[in-house]
Amino acid sequence: MAANKLDQEHELIARIVAGDEKAFTTLFFNYLPVLQSFALKFTKSDIAAEEVIQDAFLRIWLNRDKLESVENVKAYLYKFVSNECLSYLRKSLRETKILENARLNQQTSSNDTIDTINLNEINALVTVAVSKLPHQRRKIYLLSRVEGKNIQEIAEMLNLSTNTVKNSLVSALKSIRIYLVSHGISLVILYFIVI
Repeated sequence: MAANKLDQEHELIARIVAGDEKAFTTLFFNYLPVLQSFALKFTKSDIAAEEVIQDAFLRIWLNRDKLESVENVKAYLYKFVSNECLSYLRKSLRETKILENARLNQQTSSNDTIDTINLNEINALVTVAVSKLPHQRRKIYLLSRVEGKNIQEIAEMLNLSTNTVKNSLVSALKSIRIYLVSHGISLVILYFIVI
């Protein structure tokens, strides 16, 4: 920088330190083009680069008394702008993580809701299918699946042979599966459901 320009800049700085806003505006516009392209390399956004520079210059204004001891104004301004760029990038990264976590949580809860709805639908269909079973078969199914009784216990309770209970249970399960499949529940899903 030429001696004359350097003197002008020192004079400008002295006025800024004294609180001269016009001098500060001049400094801002003198360095805006180079600082803007510098900030743009970091932020990859014109709007973000503008915000970064405004924040940097606000800090410079608030700390203008420190300008007195500054030897290289350009380097000083670059330091402020690069600090603001780093803050912007950190904040941006945090926001991206927060949004990503929110999206994942929403997706998970949405999937849970869908799973719950599907399970509720299947349970409702099973209830209807069970209600359509012949009386004894229905009783055997309920004792086995709802009350958790084993074949031997059911046979003793109903005074039936274990073979009769076993065959009735197999027939009941087959009827329920056929009913569910006829209502669009795939066989793959049935493997994961204890009917």
